[in-house]
Amino acid sequence: MNTIPFLSPLLVAVSLIVAGAGAGDETTTCPGAPSMTVESACRNVSHTQAMYDACKGALAGVPNPMSDHDATVYALAAARGAMASADATVVAANERVTYNGSLSGEEKGAYEGCVEAYAAAEHAMGAVLNKLGACSFGGGLADDYMSGLLAVESCRDRVIKLPASPLYAMVLVDRNKVGLALFLGKLLGI
Repeated sequence: MNTIPFLSPLLVAVSLIVAGAGAGDETTTCPGAPSMTVESACRNVSHTQAMYDACKGALAGVPNPMSDHDATVYALAAARGAMASADATVVAANERVTYNGSLSGEEKGAYEGCVEAYAAAEHAMGAVLNKLGACSFGGGLADDYMSGLLAVESCRDRVIKLPASPLYAMVLVDRNKVGLALFLGKLLGI
């Protein structure tokens, strides 16, 4: 079978949102959003060196990092990065379910549950991207970030129970990226 059975129309739609969200973000200006450099943004949201390094990595594609940008630019970049990472995890989970006939029932159930959880996470983060793009920092933006984070954590809770899941490390990366996106979103006063 060459199909991925759990690839939902929602995942396809959210992937299209992510693909279109990057054009021209470096010129984003939203009323009331603070301006700062990548360095300042990362120092403001990082409480550890590892988090600072992750922030700098997530914002590495922002042009002219030494120049001030609207913080929305950073929030958008981090949200897009979290979505791309989540997409890769969903593909990996689907491949495990589809092509690994030796999965136990517990493993298969965990991976299928993760695909469902990630659909919720990607829906929430898609809403984040739409609201950031529209400079709409109220209207449940903070709730959307939290919904995305909690959905990824529900997957983490499933795979942590497995003896040795190759998805576990990917899910931890996703959780950190969604968390970083949330922290960068907080620069906007959410």
